[in-house]
Amino acid sequence: MVRTSPTEVSGYRNDGVGTAVALVNAVTAGGDSSSETLGALLTSYNFKVDAPLTGEETEALRRWAELLRPVFAETGQEQAIEVLNTVMGAVPMHPHVSDHGLGPHLHYAPPGAGLIDRVRANTAVGLAFVICEHGAGRLGVCLDTGCERVYADVSRGPRRRYCSKTCLNRATVAAFRARQAAAST
Repeated sequence: MVRTSPTEVSGYRNDGVGTAVALVNAVTAGGDSSSETLGALLTSYNFKVDAPLTGEETEALRRWAELLRPVFAETGQEQAIEVLNTVMGAVPMHPHVSDHGLGPHLHYAPPGAGLIDRVRANTAVGLAFVICEHGAGRLGVCLDTGCERVYADVSRGPRRRYCSKTCLNRATVAAFRARQAAAST
């Protein structure tokens, strides 16, 4: 059995939500969006990447990340749903059950779809699962000053506001220092 990641919500063999977060952060938050890095990113989320990404595939992934980012930036449920529905409308989807040695599971892209269409379908459906099961408030942009990274929180606990513990700690220390400075004046 394939172990799911902390952001997996659909039971699919690759993590569409985690892929969406990583892809958006690589492309729109100052990360590395080179062909090699994006290919490794997809492989790390269990996408079958048979050959190095072409320039056209890399550019398609970058455009897709730019389309996904507003889903994370919307703060209202209705607005997030509207943006996501628009995004999903741009994706060829044909959900079907498949079993190719990994046990039965859903595929969202049409049978025989290429890598980019599989990535687009899985990331769009993964974000749809988050919004439907947890609400749009579980997707967001880090609140740390100067950080543009996005996150998805599908935990049972309290909602996240930061992309990482590093940003949370930096914001907490800054707030503490600001309180200390205000108290000493």
